[in-house]
Formats: sequence, C-alpha cells, structure tokens
Amino acid sequence: MDYYNGYAPQERAQKLRAMHRLFPNHSHPCYVGPCQICGDRDCSVEPHTEDYSIPYLWVPPAEYAVCRTCHARLHRRFKAPFAWEAYKLHVKRGGYGSDLKKPPIAREIARLAKAIEEGAPFQLGSLRPISTSDDWWDRLTTDPASLTALWARPH
Repeated sequence: MDYYNGYAPQERAQKLRAMHRLFPNHSHPCYVGPCQICGDRDCSVEPHTEDYSIPYLWVPPAEYAVCRTCHARLHRRFKAPFAWEAYKLHVKRGGYGSDLKKPPIAREIARLAKAIEEGAPFQLGSLRPISTSDDWWDRLTTDPASLTALWARPH
C-alpha cells in the first residue's frame, strides 16, 4: 500500500483492518453497486477510500463504491494524467469501465489521451445516457505532491 491523500501506508492499512473487522465477508455497503464513478449497475464494485481520518467514515465523501476499472484508473491518475482526463471524458459521455474491454473503445480512449497530451482536437460520441449525478471523481487532483502532503487530507 502506498501514500494517498496525505495518509501514510500504515494509516491506510489501519482503516482497511477496521473495515474488515466491522464489515466481514464483504458486507461493507460499498460492495453494492452501481459504480459511483461510471454508473454501471451490472458490475462488481468495491470500496474506494478518500478519507482515512479517525473517526472512520464509511460513506461518501469518505468512501465510494467503484468498479475495478474505475478504481484502477483513479489510482493511476498521478502517473497517467492524460489517460485519466480521457477516461473522465469517456464516463461523461455515458461510458462504463467495462466498455474498455471492447478493443475499439479502448483504442479510442488511448487516442483521446494522446490528443489531450498533444493539445489536438478529438471528438467522442455519446454511448448511453449518463447515470451518475455526483462527479466527485472529476474534482480529484492529479498533483503527485498530494499523495504525501498533509494539506491533501480531506479534514
């Protein structure tokens, strides 16, 4: 486990252990969909934590249910900010994380990330009506300093 939002790996592991004690056998509410990033109702979701402060909170804005694709993209945003921006645009057009299993869509999002990096125009078509209402994920920073900085802590 690495640093995240100014929390040390030990602090993150401590909350994870507390979660496993309080919510055994995947009984945490964030194991029930839909994904709170892409809105996919037909995917498995897991908890993503933004706030590791004590006392622990187990609901937004401290904890969100996210699909594995969104979760991975969310954590990779620091190393791949253009890919993160492209992924956010994919979600805003009604895209799901599971759509990236389709090679044409995965290639399209990769091309979009490259276009964003180069400042080139790129047009995405709509996939489906957008099903998420809170775009908390769109406001997250890609500043790598936020991983370890105390100012990055939500409270």
